[in-house]
Amino acid sequence: MAPAPASRQPSRVALIGFMGSGKTTVGRLLAARLGYAFLDLDEWIARRAGKSVRRIFQTEGEESFRELEAAALQELSSRRRVVIAAGGGAPVREANRAFFRAAPTVYLEISFEEFLRRTAANPGRPLRDRPVGELSALFESRLPVYRELGIRVSSQGRNPREVVEEIVDRLTRRKGPPADPPAPR
Repeated sequence: MAPAPASRQPSRVALIGFMGSGKTTVGRLLAARLGYAFLDLDEWIARRAGKSVRRIFQTEGEESFRELEAAALQELSSRRRVVIAAGGGAPVREANRAFFRAAPTVYLEISFEEFLRRTAANPGRPLRDRPVGELSALFESRLPVYRELGIRVSSQGRNPREVVEEIVDRLTRRKGPPADPPAPR
């Protein structure tokens, strides 16, 4: 795949969506397609904290992790030519939403049933050990935020390369220069 035309590329792209939506897989491919660096926010936080995200959740709690996540987004806000795969809860905090509004954000959309199927083999993910009813409520509560912030692209039942091509098409076919959306007032 040839990189997308540089004159039409955004300064950075963020991927959001629920666990198992393909943010890391699609993000790596999208970064390669655009000729950008790739950064998985959870991995970045874990490296800096010296422990896994799951361990942070277990020992310090979710709120502590969310503070680390907010600080990471603030630090990364000046990065350019990067695709960032954000954790599923990152856009939920109002304070983090400016990060996602400042450059193109893509919401990788899947159904709750697809989430369960994709993550069944990996119960070690943070939050995945919660009861299904609680996970369903969490899933539903995040949908309005994802939909508000992101260009919706379904990753359900699709090859990740197809998803990447749709994202590139949607990012590069915009009218005018590839300028990021205006900052919120």
